[in-house]
Amino acid sequence: MKTIDTTAIIIGAGITGIGAAYYLRESGIPYVVLEANGDVGGVWHTQRWHGARCDSDFIKYCFSFKPYLSPHCLQDRAEIQRYLRSVAEEFAIVNHTHFNTKVTAASFNSRTQRWVVETGRGTFTAQFLINGNGYFSAPHVPKFPGVGEFRGEVIHTFDLDATRTFEGKDVVLVGSGSTAVCAAPELAKVSKSLTMLQRSPSYVYEIDNNATFTMRAAQAFYRKGITSPLRLLRGWLQARDDIIFVAFRALPRFAKWVFRRHWLGAVDEGTLREHFTPKYSPWQQRIPIAIGFKEALRTGKVLLKTAEIERFTASGIHLKSGEELKCHVCILATGFELNFLKFPVRVDGAAVDQAGINFYKGLMMGGVPNYFQPVGVWHSAWTQRSEAATRFAVKIMAHMRKNGYRSVHIDREGVRYTPAITPNYIMRSFERMPRLYGTYELPSVDNLLCYRFSPRLFKFS
Repeated sequence: MKTIDTTAIIIGAGITGIGAAYYLRESGIPYVVLEANGDVGGVWHTQRWHGARCDSDFIKYCFSFKPYLSPHCLQDRAEIQRYLRSVAEEFAIVNHTHFNTKVTAASFNSRTQRWVVETGRGTFTAQFLINGNGYFSAPHVPKFPGVGEFRGEVIHTFDLDATRTFEGKDVVLVGSGSTAVCAAPELAKVSKSLTMLQRSPSYVYEIDNNATFTMRAAQAFYRKGITSPLRLLRGWLQARDDIIFVAFRALPRFAKWVFRRHWLGAVDEGTLREHFTPKYSPWQQRIPIAIGFKEALRTGKVLLKTAEIERFTASGIHLKSGEELKCHVCILATGFELNFLKFPVRVDGAAVDQAGINFYKGLMMGGVPNYFQPVGVWHSAWTQRSEAATRFAVKIMAHMRKNGYRSVHIDREGVRYTPAITPNYIMRSFERMPRLYGTYELPSVDNLLCYRFSPRLFKFS
């Protein structure tokens, strides 16, 4: 058990941690990365359920400094993990990464103005701490009456591996969000039957996963060393997402008409009304992006049910509608619990409570010195804001190095915060969440206006 000292500690070798390592490297700031798993990738390494993928155009989800060129819009989990591994290797980030090193606690000492990070494999100290541990932690497993009587298997997607097959078995997939929509067509391929059981409908939008002509052209220019078309494309795709997000929320009737028109050609009026017409307006919750879902429904490979579970029985699931779903396997695509801090954090011995803490620009928490936690937005590609926030953090560090400062913080204060979207995984954890402020939560606007470094906004010492 040894102590390693450096300038910056990055927690997590997922997309946030790898991005932070790259920008620290470019600025000449020494760093180490502490990764709890045996490889890079974060959720793209650990989440291996059938159909796991990113639901943002990957050309804007990938790093701006290392675009990923592909004939497809969206990428699956394995491809994303390979991409992140290649980036970590190309920029020698793996050489600075301590794998299988889980952080158990972190504390800041105002006298030494250093962080002390405890792990199962030793202690690390540094001037700065960059937390890239993401915001998902444990799976959310609802408590269903009678589940102990069920003779079959109940498994959450968190623990599911895509190599598993369910030949000869009737499978019920419980959920209606992105995980369920992505998993259903793929699970149907390896099951005798697949029923997707949703408590309430979601707005779902299906795309053709082939890259558009514009994407292919921008990538062709990039391969020839002309980078501006791809840079402009990334900016346009983000602006498009933000415009749709704002417009749909401002014009809910128009948004509902868009989704109605999108599905009427694929399903009949009764199916649309029962299974694809939520009680809430579009973009009050995240919109799942589907690939192959329409075809799976049309061919009967996926059967859709909208009803609440009353209880489990020995042979299946009894619904409140009175219907009984016989099944051998029940897969829960019921989401995750939000948790921004996955280990205890202390400042001068006092525990930091993330509940209600002011969270400036998705980067700094009030009263926590030399601490940065870059996060993305809820409705779009994570990296579009997390990367800008990371560059902003590095600017702060460079300013401190130039002027001889040893610590930086913002004051703890009360701020009002209304989440941009209100899905269940946010609302059931809302009281425990930090309160974001200082941005518009629209990356196309924030990246232009909100991440311009001004020393007067911070307290240096």
